[in-house]
Amino acid sequence: MADLSQDELTVLMIAAQGESMMPIGRWEAPVESLVHKGYLRREDRFNNYITDQGRKAAEQAENANVKAVIDTRGAQERIAEKAKARAEELAVLLAELANYSAQATGDMPMTALRNWGKIILERAKELLR
Repeated sequence: MADLSQDELTVLMIAAQGESMMPIGRWEAPVESLVHKGYLRREDRFNNYITDQGRKAAEQAENANVKAVIDTRGAQERIAEKAKARAEELAVLLAELANYSAQATGDMPMTALRNWGKIILERAKELLR
């Protein structure tokens, strides 16, 4: 199947509903292209109907669009899970750091955590620049 532009796919989706497509205005170029590709059958200048090949192309393009959305959503979920896991690792490390620091300085662990938190946040900002 040839790649379809968004306008070509729109024309095919409309034609797949049994509608005749007229090549006027915005739809002139995609209709002409689809007739040339064999995805639309021309009866006359203003009546162009979808072919079986056009239905298959529309279905494949629509399936590809749905797959792309699903793949993108899956990738986003995997990244979110990685971020959550890293956040948990950081929380554990920060708690350990606060406890070690409290032992060394005699401060309360929450005080040590606040102090280290400021230092770590500033360093992270530097790394992001």
